[in-house]
Amino acid sequence: MKNKRVTKVTMLVLLTFTLLLGACSNNSGNKNTTPTPTPQNTQTATNTGEGDQTETPTDPRSKVIPVTFTQFVNYDWFTAPTWEERPHGAWITENLKVTVVPEQSNGAAAQKLNGMIVSDTLPDAIVLDKGKDVERLVSAGKLVALDPYLEKYPEFVETVGEETLNMLRSEDGKLYQIPNWYISGDNGNGNAAYLVNKKIYKELGSPNLETWTELEAYLKLVKEKYPDIVPLDAGEVRDGAELQLLGMLYSGAADGNSPTFISPGAGSVFGVPQGNKLVSIYEDKGFADAVLYLNRLFRQNLVTQDLFTQTRDQINEKLRAGKIAVFAAYDSVVEGIGREANNTLKALDPEAGYEVIWPVHNDGVDKNKVYPSGYNTLGWNVNVITTNAKDPEAIFSFMNWATSEEGQRIIFFGPEGLYYDKVEDGVPIPNDAYINRDLKKYDELKIGEFNWYGNTSYIDGVKGQREKLLPEEAQDWTTIAQTTVSFLTSRNITEFSNLDPLPDSDEGIILQRLKDYYKQAIPKMIYAKSDDEVAALLKQAAEETKGLGYQTVLDWKTVKWQENLNMMK
Repeated sequence: MKNKRVTKVTMLVLLTFTLLLGACSNNSGNKNTTPTPTPQNTQTATNTGEGDQTETPTDPRSKVIPVTFTQFVNYDWFTAPTWEERPHGAWITENLKVTVVPEQSNGAAAQKLNGMIVSDTLPDAIVLDKGKDVERLVSAGKLVALDPYLEKYPEFVETVGEETLNMLRSEDGKLYQIPNWYISGDNGNGNAAYLVNKKIYKELGSPNLETWTELEAYLKLVKEKYPDIVPLDAGEVRDGAELQLLGMLYSGAADGNSPTFISPGAGSVFGVPQGNKLVSIYEDKGFADAVLYLNRLFRQNLVTQDLFTQTRDQINEKLRAGKIAVFAAYDSVVEGIGREANNTLKALDPEAGYEVIWPVHNDGVDKNKVYPSGYNTLGWNVNVITTNAKDPEAIFSFMNWATSEEGQRIIFFGPEGLYYDKVEDGVPIPNDAYINRDLKKYDELKIGEFNWYGNTSYIDGVKGQREKLLPEEAQDWTTIAQTTVSFLTSRNITEFSNLDPLPDSDEGIILQRLKDYYKQAIPKMIYAKSDDEVAALLKQAAEETKGLGYQTVLDWKTVKWQENLNMMK
């Protein structure tokens, strides 16, 4: 017990110190570098011994150890494309002698991960949310501690930032996680947005779409004029429970709302901040308003009736066929959703496509305080290397390269010579092939897939600089949507980090019960036949979740949240 307390105190000191450093980053920034023509794979697969000296940062490519490894992405909605058919995948295999072999979730990620743990058939590497699943694997002794590699690969610490890595350490003080889309500096990011079908919107007179009232009127018009079009559609249900459209609407129900407040999923708050405590979502007026509004849209057939059952592939098929008038999702503007839908339609008709609009909100809400996106400086999720890996250092050496400037450039923008021929100040200068690219064929290459090591500071900065070099018609749809709307409507939610109790703790067991209840309660509210029935169901949920122990979870999360705030001060 004493040692555990010492560890916790040590971690608090480390975390306090790192947060006091603020957003200062050790990222190397944009350098005037061009990739060398051939790799230097001379590093041998040895672990750092006691007599090793700290190395100075060097070219991460020269340290990559050839390896083929399996990777599982722990999300129901994700289906990995083939590795070797991606230009960047082929380049990495040819030049670095590294190949990633995806293991698919087949729409049942949690079950598959549990099965692999029980049968001891874990893949070499896993991408998953920070928190309970990582700590469960740590407790089971299934993960490789990365600390022995930090001295041998100092460029990794320099790129990611020591403060970020320290905040990702587990209770035993060791580092097991490599962050994805970590953030340095004051600029946030996010991909949540509302999209409108340009042709339909224009044909209906381009009315204002700022408030819920205006949106409802527009959806009624769509239903009347275009009976074969879905007026309002949304992203798939996440984690078996989280209804994206409800979260999007909730963000516009009151100033400062974030979908994470009402989500029961991993890494979420599942409690609404009021003063210095978290309260039940079922007693929050903004939540009630959002549920009532969505229920009203559902009753009028203004929103897809497949809200709880449709898959990501089915949604994308409708988007790319132009069958949706308004679309809302947490990742609307990413390459595989909004951009591909827009570019597919534009390839058939230059006047068609989708455009991003400012997030809609309830009457009386400040439009500049609507945040459908949320960002955490620790990033979105993490990579871990399992003890099943035959050569964990080789995998780490690749991830070290992948999160570097060159790695991010190859994975995100493609290999040099394809759509850029030179790099200036870290920016791949677009060539004629990129400027004149066929948008649909470009999307089919899926450049950017497998980027689970996202270096946000580099990518976001470079994307913006690259677009300035392009004529308007050649600019990237996703980048424009992000810089004009989705990045600007994202709230910093770092203060709500680490609010997931361990699954086998009292709070963790209660939280699972609450999540199971949520899965049943929310559909009933959306399917309700009247406002009065919705109100009755909300009241019932508030009472029944009290009996399930919701207040115990809220009290535990409040303590953790307040500890975060105190450390951030």
